[in-house]
Amino acid sequence: MTQPLVVFVHGWSVQHTRTYGGLPARLQQAAEADGLPIDVAHLYLGEYISFRDEVRVEDIAHAFDAALRAVLKASGRQRAVCITHSTGGPVVREWLARRQTETDTARCPISHLVMLAPANFGSALAQLGKARVGRLKAAFAGVEPGQRVLDWLELGSAEAWRRNHDHIHQLDARAQAPWSFVLCGDAIDRKLYDHVNPYTGETGSDGVVRLAAANLNASHLVIRQPPVPSGISMAAARQRLQTLSMVSTTRAAPTAFKILPGLAHSGTRIGIMGSVAARGDHPTVDAVMRCLRVRDARSYAALTRAFDAENARHQAEANRLEVERVPVLPDRHHIHDPCAQLMLRIRDDHGAVVDDIDVLLTRPGTRGADRMPRGFLVDRQANRCGSGVLTFYLNHAVLAGAGPVVDTGGTLIRPALAPFGPYGLTLSPRHPDDAVTYCPATLPPYSGNVLPYLRPNETTLVDIVLTRVVREGVFRLRRSLKPRAFKADRPGGVA
Repeated sequence: MTQPLVVFVHGWSVQHTRTYGGLPARLQQAAEADGLPIDVAHLYLGEYISFRDEVRVEDIAHAFDAALRAVLKASGRQRAVCITHSTGGPVVREWLARRQTETDTARCPISHLVMLAPANFGSALAQLGKARVGRLKAAFAGVEPGQRVLDWLELGSAEAWRRNHDHIHQLDARAQAPWSFVLCGDAIDRKLYDHVNPYTGETGSDGVVRLAAANLNASHLVIRQPPVPSGISMAAARQRLQTLSMVSTTRAAPTAFKILPGLAHSGTRIGIMGSVAARGDHPTVDAVMRCLRVRDARSYAALTRAFDAENARHQAEANRLEVERVPVLPDRHHIHDPCAQLMLRIRDDHGAVVDDIDVLLTRPGTRGADRMPRGFLVDRQANRCGSGVLTFYLNHAVLAGAGPVVDTGGTLIRPALAPFGPYGLTLSPRHPDDAVTYCPATLPPYSGNVLPYLRPNETTLVDIVLTRVVREGVFRLRRSLKPRAFKADRPGGVA
């Protein structure tokens, strides 16, 4: 059997192959020393355009297919292993999905897909990229921001939702190649921290991509309001529609996911690729080699379990505190709590986007009040491209409880956090008296607790389907021939 080629695919807005750092050369050395059956004599470094506004992720995936076919044909090989960074992961996943649709029975030419810090569910920085970063690049580098690629990468984009929804609902394909792996750092390079943009220092991320947004171990929930009959009063309709119910829950088949401690998204100091030197041990090289040794479903499952155990040990209570030494000023303490990402897509039963609505995560509190624990919400961001998706980034340790955090000298930095669950959802339309409207609804914390579906370092997609209420008065028929103005008529009950 011929040895597969090795192909590297970079991320967004890259214009030079130095972005791969020392990883290709080190992989050659490690593979030769290990006797790994891959062709390390010929490594192919991808070069694709992501900095032109007309180019979409789908276009890059299409061009990747043509380039890969040409390389395989010229070399007389049938397969390749692919190593991606950042946006390169979604690009190759898009290619895989399109290929499976078009040629489902053909053998996949990629045996292993190793994704380094992939923005599989997008990045909170994409909105910034379209604005501030994009303008700076246009001014100083003479390139466009890559608007269409950034649209895909924006949290909650329709394209990313579709790709990840399909991934969650696909049958377990882990019994055969391609084997997929996600490797992501969780360190912040404080020298690259942008004080104007706190996303570059966000907990649970590598400074660009959240662990939860990289990880392909994800869930999809469907929550729905009941139907409402015609002819009833609005008071009766609101009573009937006040409770949401959980219709279905689906979890993706396990994907190998590994946290690489101490590594950031980019940079030559601690970047996941850029910091790979010519010699010496490096966690990225070691993890990639472990991935490429997988040959069957059994070894893939074993590595997946090993990664899970290593992640749990790394994120144990004793490893969550980072102390930043600051000259003259007191040291800064950064607590790296595991976080979860919750993406809510709200539609009505006709498929229309519902965006004029307030959404709250709630829990039963004292004296009947709904109170959430302090610090549970790290960030929230609405998609600006009209997808109707709202993304909540949640501190899972605060929601589920966690032990105390102390420094190496035994000083208490933060006391233990008590578990506060269960948690529900409350939706409140901003215009409940309109002629066509929606009714307030709640997923009760006790009967519809969402906490079990909010897993650390993971994303949960939630489809909420509201009942569209068309009220009596939107259309009327009268027998009277006497002229009358009906502009001021108030809508009545349910039509």
